[in-house]
Amino acid sequence: MPTINQLIRQPRVSARVKSKS
Repeated sequence: MPTINQLIRQPRVSARVKSKS
């Protein structure tokens, strides 16, 4: 189920990029 993994990965990556910015 890559859909669930992507859904959990998307918000995690977004939070990481926001913290880095």
